[in-house]
Amino acid sequence: MRKRLYEIIEPFKGNDKISTAYDIMMIIAIVMSIIPLAFRETNSFFYCTDIITTILFVIDYIFRFITADYRLGQKGILPFVKHPFTPWAIIDLISILPGLTLLNHGFKLFRMFRMFRIFRTLRIFKTLKYSRNIIIIIDVIKRSKDALLAVCTLAVGYILISALIIFNGEERERKR
Repeated sequence: MRKRLYEIIEPFKGNDKISTAYDIMMIIAIVMSIIPLAFRETNSFFYCTDIITTILFVIDYIFRFITADYRLGQKGILPFVKHPFTPWAIIDLISILPGLTLLNHGFKLFRMFRMFRIFRTLRIFKTLKYSRNIIIIIDVIKRSKDALLAVCTLAVGYILISALIIFNGEERERKR
């Protein structure tokens, strides 16, 4: 049963309709969880959305934890010890923590995480797991690493020089 759960929760790997439905559901949940961050005011729809998506992400986190041995390709207890320290698990946990206060107001310790709602934007990185094209993009970036580094260096230099010119120009204008 855990093996089948692993096959379902892992991003698309074939023609498994349940796995595809799970991937689509998670992408929709990720997008829906980020929409309230675009608004200053909150309402009951956003509150319900937060609760539902937080529950979904907690369940997803638990599913990923109980199938850690399949994902890490190891047997025994070690994969379950390693899993919480993997980059995706850390991103998942940090993005879930702000929503835990919604589920139970007794989590007084987690109320401080409510201030860090911005961490929910990390859920966007979860969509990378569900993208089939991300591997192609990563390969292209690896192959053209030197050219991209040169372009990025020029862009950063241009931005810094432009910012310095504008900063100094505005300062002189304010003194007049």
